[in-house]
Amino acid sequence: MFPVVNWSLISLETIIGLVLVCLIIVDIILPKNTSKDWIGHLSFVALSFLIIFWITQSSLSGTTFNGMFVMDQLAWFFKAFFLVAMVFVFAMTREYFKTLGERRNEFYFLLWLALLGMCLVASSADFLLMFIAIETLTISLYVMTAYLKTDKLSIEAGMKYLILGALSSGFLLYGISFLYGSTNTTNFALIKAFANTNAMSSVTLFALVMIFAAVGFKIGAVPFHMWVADVYQGAPTPVTALLSVGSKAAGFIFLMRLFFGVIPAWHMQWGMTLAVLSAITMTLGNLVAMYQTNIKRLFGYSSIAHAGYLLMGAAAGTVLGATGINFYLLGYLFTNLAAFLVIIVFSGIEKTDDIADYAGLVKRSPLLGITMILSLVSLAGIPPLAGFFGKFTLLMAVVKSGYVWLALIAAVNIVISTYYYLVVAKRIYVDEPRISTPLTIPTEIRLLLVMAILGIILIGIFQGPFFDVAMNAAKAL
Repeated sequence: MFPVVNWSLISLETIIGLVLVCLIIVDIILPKNTSKDWIGHLSFVALSFLIIFWITQSSLSGTTFNGMFVMDQLAWFFKAFFLVAMVFVFAMTREYFKTLGERRNEFYFLLWLALLGMCLVASSADFLLMFIAIETLTISLYVMTAYLKTDKLSIEAGMKYLILGALSSGFLLYGISFLYGSTNTTNFALIKAFANTNAMSSVTLFALVMIFAAVGFKIGAVPFHMWVADVYQGAPTPVTALLSVGSKAAGFIFLMRLFFGVIPAWHMQWGMTLAVLSAITMTLGNLVAMYQTNIKRLFGYSSIAHAGYLLMGAAAGTVLGATGINFYLLGYLFTNLAAFLVIIVFSGIEKTDDIADYAGLVKRSPLLGITMILSLVSLAGIPPLAGFFGKFTLLMAVVKSGYVWLALIAAVNIVISTYYYLVVAKRIYVDEPRISTPLTIPTEIRLLLVMAILGIILIGIFQGPFFDVAMNAAKAL
């Protein structure tokens, strides 16, 4: 017997699926030699509609598909997060493929498939649906990472990502199977009821270790971080941006659902482990980032460090910790996407990702230079930008949970990261450019750069409303 489906709860995913099918049909109908980017234009229109539609759905709540799909404030928050992120990524794709010619339509389809996977991750309330959602996202990322068939770095990145991703999928399934064997269910609510009445056994511990290994791969935490720098460097830049924001956020949704919503009763046994991993991850990421000469590799190791900061919220195991994760990711969204918009424009013109070539960028394009500097300063956690209050919230969460030593390690890491971020900022602002030719910015990218700058500044200065939204999402757990 088929389950009764509440279609209003899955309306967003249904529309995304329909949009994807319609775009494929349009691509088949349109002549192949057209120079117009019709799929890109239609994708922007569809995304704009979806954002407006989703704003009206904030009051939705409930479960469907026999409790496998949940609609709560956490899901609403992150679906809005993913929709905004995809506006930036679609714009990056349009700009990126201006220099690469055709084959962009298939890339758009893969982006829509990734968006569908991310939205399903946000609403997954069952390990089986979570696995399907993560694989939907990851498979599309595999293909997009290796999309540049003539680029050796892209092919290498795609192969590394595929091999390690397949291994993480195996870990996830293996862990789910052992957890099912212990609890006789894959449903989050039923597993939570089991955890509330039973102590963690050796079998459930092994299952959770396997599952965390898979999640650790998605978020780029040590020791599952080996793929990050190579994939960030080799993948097309829009994919790197999506990995740094979308894939990382999807991994932390899974992490929060698991540790805050499924096994909070067992968090005491996991808190110290998460705290140690947080310290190691942020330290390794920051120390290695100091020696990078490629801007995308620098952001790769920076991403590892930020995964370490975010793990502090998971180690805290409190509502404030979950709120800190949500708020930090919200600031990280605008901060990182702003940086990658600059990288897209600069690398498209100069054909380089070397940090040395960014010398004097502010003199060649004040908007690009200022945007990158604001992004770097926000990532460093300097007030009054978004990154500062995000780090402050996470530090406050771990101190209140008794991990003062972790807060001290994080503070040292923030100082280390400030050094290498400001070295790049100094190169952009102080050093003389090697070429004095001004850089031309398309109107579409210019508007998104301004939007990203406003996001970085407003979230940092007027953090109250954003913090409230992040806390409401955390309380849903």
